[in-house]
Amino acid sequence: MLNDYTNLPDEDLDKKIADVQNKMNLAFKMGQTKVIEQLEFRLDELKLELSERLEKDRFDIINKRTPDSLIIGEDDGKSEDTDSNNT
Repeated sequence: MLNDYTNLPDEDLDKKIADVQNKMNLAFKMGQTKVIEQLEFRLDELKLELSERLEKDRFDIINKRTPDSLIIGEDDGKSEDTDSNNT
């Protein structure tokens, strides 16, 4: 059963990841391998959501820096050939 963490704020997502990691440490100390497997699955879900958010943020940053048009030879309407204007 997959949980939907998309509406969870970033701060709460970080807290959930830390909480699951603490529970895994406790389960490991107690030798609860079945519990560890379940917690690993939950941790993978949380990390996947975090990874998707970070990827989206990186894409948005790159997209903001990329010009709208990347056509080679395109200019901004200004002529570089100033000699033709003086003739």
